[in-house]
Amino acid sequence: MANSATHSEFARALAAHPHKPRVQLLVGQARRVLAAADIALVASGTATLEALLCRCPMVVAYRVNAATAFLLRKLRLVRLPQFSLPNLLAGRALVPEFFQEAAVPANLCAAVERVLADPAQRAAMQQEFDRIHRMLRAGGAARAADEVLALLAARAQGVGPHASDGVRATV
Repeated sequence: MANSATHSEFARALAAHPHKPRVQLLVGQARRVLAAADIALVASGTATLEALLCRCPMVVAYRVNAATAFLLRKLRLVRLPQFSLPNLLAGRALVPEFFQEAAVPANLCAAVERVLADPAQRAAMQQEFDRIHRMLRAGGAARAADEVLALLAARAQGVGPHASDGVRATV
């Protein structure tokens, strides 16, 4: 569960369920859960990137206030064929995603069941998640360190942005 309020809501629903399903609810342990999961149902946003980086196949749902959805559609503010980060990063429909009226339990359940029933689809998702992860890493830490060192060297020599602010760095 994302937070204690969600945990409480789910705990109440489980307690009221006639079959008393055996479910363990965890709070604040997303990476642990995503790494162990066969699939995740994820609200669109940075959580989808976290699931991707954990190589967890997913189905994505996104709902906004009805007035916001109306304005987005009416003013044509959203023109992307996909909205989830995994699909945007892949440049194609990689994970099933459902927006607004389509994000209902029947559709979400059916999509989860389809992905679970297709090991080849899950493996393809995970393979693409690996490719995206490598693309995102792309030596980012080393490049960032090189840029910081170049900036510090330029400032130490009195050139570049903020060189005259009196701050001197040693490299």
